[in-house]
Amino acid sequence: MIKRRFLLSFFLLTLLQPSQVLAAQVLLNSDDQFRYAEDLMKRQEYPMAVLEFERFIHFFPEDEKVPEAKLMIGQSYLNARAYEQARKSLEKVHKAYPDRFVGGKALFLIGESYYRQGVYEEANLYFKKVREAYPQPELRDAALYRLGWSHMQSRRWQEAGGIFGSMDHASPLYASAQELAIKSLEGETLPYKSPSTAGVLAAVLPGSGHLYCDRYRDGLVAFLLNGLFIWATIEAFDNDHEVLGGVLAFLELGWYSGNIYSAVNSAHKYNRQLKDSYLRGLPELNLFSTSGRSLGLALRVTF
Repeated sequence: MIKRRFLLSFFLLTLLQPSQVLAAQVLLNSDDQFRYAEDLMKRQEYPMAVLEFERFIHFFPEDEKVPEAKLMIGQSYLNARAYEQARKSLEKVHKAYPDRFVGGKALFLIGESYYRQGVYEEANLYFKKVREAYPQPELRDAALYRLGWSHMQSRRWQEAGGIFGSMDHASPLYASAQELAIKSLEGETLPYKSPSTAGVLAAVLPGSGHLYCDRYRDGLVAFLLNGLFIWATIEAFDNDHEVLGGVLAFLELGWYSGNIYSAVNSAHKYNRQLKDSYLRGLPELNLFSTSGRSLGLALRVTF
């Protein structure tokens, strides 16, 4: 009797299992899966977002949102600053959909990855490719706008002004571009320090090159150290300590050369900080949404 009940129970459980599996399959909805991955991206949980977009592609390979999901994977890597991985992913999207908007945006984002790394010449090549290959106004205008910013980052102010000034009147970026065309020309008037002048001053009087670059503490240290070694070297030779004098002179040569190099480097650093501070004060449009399903321009001003 017990054996019969066991067999009956086992038979009933066996009948129930297929329906449970079927129910689980029905619950896996493509829209819900995509929204979940998208929400992870919005919450900046980029590794999880990549996994969920890949799950979406695996279970729904014929869904019309697959190209967008592949693009989102590249964007997630980009936002996570995994630039090499982002470029590999975005390159695949561009090759898979070269004639579609999503392919053009992938190409733009490859340029954006180089821009964020400060590799502006490489970024410019991709922005130019977008303008040459894609007629869509959103892509062309975004590439032109970012190209102008790239030139400002490289302190090519005149070229940046010309690029911003060529923005089409019908573009939603036109007003911002016209303002930046003026601001970029003002960038040439920033009070930069001359690296060559800093080097010459440091050579004439150790520490003065740093003072020229507003690095007063470094200037004082350079002046005292070089002054001390020069005085000690002279004293050594005056007291017929030729070997000691030679050692001190050799050390002073190193301090003296380092003082010149440091002054030149300080001028470059001063100019870089001045430029960065100026650019941070300019209004910049976030060209493409870095999360969400929209592939269009996200006209959100950031400062």
